[in-house]
Amino acid sequence: MRTFSLLFAFIALMLLALFLLYVSRGPVDPVIAGVIFFGFLACLAPALYLLKPYERPEQRREREEKERHRKPPEERPDRDLSS
Repeated sequence: MRTFSLLFAFIALMLLALFLLYVSRGPVDPVIAGVIFFGFLACLAPALYLLKPYERPEQRREREEKERHRKPPEERPDRDLSS
C-alpha cells in the first residue's frame, strides 16, 4: 500500500512540475492549465490519504499493552527432543 501512495506522490510532483513549466513558459490556455492542476490534486489526495498513519503511535502502544494484559502468556508444552 505504501508503494502505491509513493507512486501517487511521484506522479503528483511530476504534474506540479509540468503545471509550473506550462504556466511559466508563456501564453496559457486556462482550460489546459486547469486540467493539469486538477490532475495534480487528483493524485495528491490519495497519496496524502495513504501516507498518513491510520492511528497515532500512542494509540497503537496503548492498544498493544491492553492486548498483552488481556491474553495470558502462551504456555508451551515441554518437548523431549531426546526420543
